[in-house]
Amino acid sequence: MHKKGIMRQAGPLLLARGAATVLGFGLPLLLVRLLDQASFGVYKQVWLVASSAYLMLQMGLTASLYYFLPRRDGNGASYLTQSLATVSVIGALGALGVYLARFALARHFNTPELADFAVPMAILTFTMTATTPLEPALLAGGQVKLSAATNFVSEIVRVVVSLVPLLLGYGLKGFFWAYVAHGILRLAACMVLLVRSGGPRIDWKLFGVQLAYALPFGAAILFDTPQRSLHLWAVGGTVGAAAFAIYSQGCFQIPIVNLLYQPISEVLQVRLNEPGGRALGVHLFHDANLRLAVILLPFTACMIAAGSLFIPALFTHLYDASVPIFRVAVLSALFAALPLEAAIRATGLTRYMFNVFFWKLVVTAVLVLTGLHFFGMIGAISGHMIAEGIVRTAMLDRIRKEFGSKWREILPWGELRFLAIASVVSCAPVIVIAQFRHAAAKPLLALFAAGAAYGVVYLGILAFRPGAGTPVERVKRMLLGAHEEAAPGPVPAPVRAQAA
Repeated sequence: MHKKGIMRQAGPLLLARGAATVLGFGLPLLLVRLLDQASFGVYKQVWLVASSAYLMLQMGLTASLYYFLPRRDGNGASYLTQSLATVSVIGALGALGVYLARFALARHFNTPELADFAVPMAILTFTMTATTPLEPALLAGGQVKLSAATNFVSEIVRVVVSLVPLLLGYGLKGFFWAYVAHGILRLAACMVLLVRSGGPRIDWKLFGVQLAYALPFGAAILFDTPQRSLHLWAVGGTVGAAAFAIYSQGCFQIPIVNLLYQPISEVLQVRLNEPGGRALGVHLFHDANLRLAVILLPFTACMIAAGSLFIPALFTHLYDASVPIFRVAVLSALFAALPLEAAIRATGLTRYMFNVFFWKLVVTAVLVLTGLHFFGMIGAISGHMIAEGIVRTAMLDRIRKEFGSKWREILPWGELRFLAIASVVSCAPVIVIAQFRHAAAKPLLALFAAGAAYGVVYLGILAFRPGAGTPVERVKRMLLGAHEEAAPGPVPAPVRAQAA
């Protein structure tokens, strides 16, 4: 059987999310210029609370759609109805909890004015949670282009609507109420999708099966989300809003990571759950890993080398103190080259995910709090990265056992070694440009020059690597994979490991 490679199948998602990312990426760049540092810190605090809540409140119901809908068994309307109804109820309860905790949150962040944003913060928590199944339901149902278009339009509306109140002088309150309006529009879109899918329809037997799959993942996310944001909460509880703005911008998540990781992981999970997909587990995992690594490895190396240009270019020299934090935080992009969560969900290792995320939270808490105590903010982010590396290595080992492969087989080590060397070598012109004495005066121009120089060197190394085809064909093959996937040769039969 011949099928499109994972990168090519994820193409519509990448294009739409790439366009949406350009819009979303520009929002914080405008906010740091429209708001003073303390107000920007309040914005980051509100967003941290709402986003942490909505990630935990899904309880695995949204992710379960990637497991059940690809089966095409005629029960899609039931699975979608059950997911939407459950996350809506849980989201409403979470929103109530956020509102009731408004004064405690204000005390934790040493920001009394945070309580003034309690109502929009609570409603935002509800709308974000209740509408999470929208794009995943379309994608898992095979409507890749519609899912991509929905995401793109949603981002356009979010950015445009949220900026209008700021430009009209309504401040942060107007900004967050515009976010609420965007959430209500997404709720309406969810209702339209539900009706078009043949719902609402609930099958209590299927709901029980869906919950049995989803809840262990949801319980695992109750550990995973605090683990991911624990360093932010820890630092936020020890500094004021302005210092928190410095730290949070150092931990700035450059959209290219999620832009690549999410679509490729989602397609990988769907492919593994298709008939015969599990037998090709190692082959599909290699494909997803290489498509991520060919971008994320050079991206990480370039950002470390160009950190002193990147931060002032995007956020002004007011945030220069964020540069050392950024150089550590950007290492998280390396971990995103391994689509581990998708493989674990696809293989149904619910109990294992619960256990590993619990220990991940414990290890992170110890290392982050220790680092914060002895080394301040840089120690907090360093502890987070060390914990992430330890636990993701353990997760990769479990996937290796699940696929019945050896360590030398689970990753395309030779290709990864080549990409790592190319990524480091390409940093040479970036370092030279960053040290140029006029770079600090015009960091944006210097950043463009450094990025262009890096790209020329990196693509040149890929193009002139020995191999079949023209230089352009070799670059396309590295970036996109084979145009079509032929069924690989014999692979080890998957060994079903016992959930631990």
